[in-house]
Amino acid sequence: MQLAIEIGGTKLQAAVGTTEGQILRLARTDSPADQGAPAVRDRVAELVREVQAAAGESIDGVGIGFGGPVVRETGRIVRSHQVSGWEDFDLRGWAQGAFGVPAVVENDANCAAVAEARLGAGRGVRRVLYMNIGSGIGGGFVLDGRLASGPLGGEIGHTWVWDASAGAYDKLENLCSGWSMARRAARLAADDPDARILALADGQIETIDARTVATAAGEGDPAACAILDDVCESLAVALANAAAVVQPETIVIGGGVAQMGDVLFDRLRARFEQRLFAPLAGRCGIVPAELLEENVLVGALLLECEGGA
Repeated sequence: MQLAIEIGGTKLQAAVGTTEGQILRLARTDSPADQGAPAVRDRVAELVREVQAAAGESIDGVGIGFGGPVVRETGRIVRSHQVSGWEDFDLRGWAQGAFGVPAVVENDANCAAVAEARLGAGRGVRRVLYMNIGSGIGGGFVLDGRLASGPLGGEIGHTWVWDASAGAYDKLENLCSGWSMARRAARLAADDPDARILALADGQIETIDARTVATAAGEGDPAACAILDDVCESLAVALANAAAVVQPETIVIGGGVAQMGDVLFDRLRARFEQRLFAPLAGRCGIVPAELLEENVLVGALLLECEGGA
């Protein structure tokens, strides 16, 4: 049996599973991100004890999907873009000491990309581009079932796009992540006490999140629709640029924001088709992830089996 761990900006998960990517036992919790990296590691260790006790199986190795750039060869973290205290941290060494088995560390979006390409929405396709839209934005590229992203991950969230509202360039993650959508919606709600977004949050601005925006947009709320229109324009530009370079057959979109459904995907597909390199028209579609919240764990199991990608 193998152990798989996901360390994200808002969510932590641990699972026991097989080298074929089958999850047998799983535990998840919110991340104590505001308390920094040491608190996150303590909570990860608790999750691992919980899932191992439930599984009752001995563990041969551990694969970790981390939410940020990773030096693949050494298992060291470059940094987290959401949680302080991870800079140049030897996560592989920590995991091997904490759990007593060999460990492999990979960027979380790379893990998810492998999982979706082999066992999820991209199975049977040679060239798969994956984008995760959650608290941050990451990505990965898989060719013939093997990870082909760079050693720090396919960091599409840190590419630059034009922000029409500000009249300046900004990083995609700053404009289109779940947190950025929530911040923009909260600002609108603060200026308009009658905003539908605020009503859906029961008047509590601090509880507004991307799901609130999706619900309001699904009801036709103009402010929420405008937020999603802007978000999907920026995402479409970034994806069209990436598609022109790597020419994927399928683009898989995962993460919490992707669970908005048609209110997101209808807008995104329409704008993507307008921006796509013309010779690729009809040869590159956008689909939602199938493995959802488990794709990082599934990928971590597969990568652990390989000893890294």
